Amino acid sequence: MPIKFSLVVPTYNEAENLLKLYEKIIPCLDSLPFDSEIIVVDDNSPDRTWKVAEDLAGQDKRIKVIRRIKQRGLASAVVSGWAVAQGEILGVIDADLQHSPEVLAE
Repeated sequence: MPIKFSLVVPTYNEAENLLKLYEKIIPCLDSLPFDSEIIVVDDNSPDRTWKVAEDLAGQDKRIKVIRRIKQRGLASAVVSGWAVAQGEILGVIDADLQHSPEVLAE
């Protein structure tokens, strides 16, 4: 069975950034020597970040979306994402573009 990388993207009001992040991380993930998945965990953002994520998931089957209605918080969002992750290698990246996606290849 091939190794898989699971990348959790915790979000809250990141509708404007999510597509930009996706466009930056896909080439990085595609360059990896193993399969990958992206798990967007959104805390029911008023700007409908979860909807942007669902639209992306409709285009890319590697994307899973968790919309949390009652829970909040960065750490618990990461844990929620890792709980459904199927990868042997786990990662996390903020959707606000403060982390360089290019580090994923390293």
